[in-house]
Amino acid sequence: MIKFFLNKKLHFDSLNSTNETLGQLSKKIELQNGFYITADYQKSGKCQNHDKWDSNPKENLLISIFLNLDLNIKNSFMLNQLASLSILDTLSKFLEQKIEIKWPNDVYVDNKKISGILINNIVKGGIINSSVIGIGINVNQTNFNKKYIATSMKLLSKKDFELNEIEKMLMKNIKKQSMILLEKKISLLSSRYNNHLYGKNLDSLFILNKKRIYAKVIGVNQNGKIKLMFGDSEVNEFSQNEVKLLR
Repeated sequence: MIKFFLNKKLHFDSLNSTNETLGQLSKKIELQNGFYITADYQKSGKCQNHDKWDSNPKENLLISIFLNLDLNIKNSFMLNQLASLSILDTLSKFLEQKIEIKWPNDVYVDNKKISGILINNIVKGGIINSSVIGIGINVNQTNFNKKYIATSMKLLSKKDFELNEIEKMLMKNIKKQSMILLEKKISLLSSRYNNHLYGKNLDSLFILNKKRIYAKVIGVNQNGKIKLMFGDSEVNEFSQNEVKLLR
């Protein structure tokens, strides 16, 4: 049985990136599942699409978690599902608004981004030897760069939150979702992910082959490919390298 030591962590006032720091640490010492680091500020925080993560010091949860679940590389998208559902369940404890998962790596509320995910995997022999799951949650920040369509827990609820409280709830949910994955309840992860999918059964705007095009979001398969319907019947699947969801 894989054990989780959820009380093992390091905190930094400032660093370049929580993912970068935890990744370097994992190469130097043996880390237990669930070991994590947090930071008040990231100088070079990144999203999955390489955009800079816009975060004011000490206002948001910036966290990276080490996991080694011995997943086949073909099942790597389960880590996205694990992280997305953990964030969704955490936010649901504090917010009344509808929370949605925007494929492939964001969480949205009221059509605005409240959280992002960045996952770095070490793969050996077709098996994910270890993963660093970086998560940013906008908690108490109220001013964002206008180029980002973002919101925060404070903007949505009109009150401040304790970052430690959000952190503890998130780690509790990370453990819960990890155990579901380890118990091979793959369909449960996939079903819940799709039930909360942003834009599902609606026409959404995508960039495909360098062109803007509307398509209906049908769902996301277990390999992480989004299923889109064009017109009345034609359904195709695309990876995140082939198509980009705009809105």
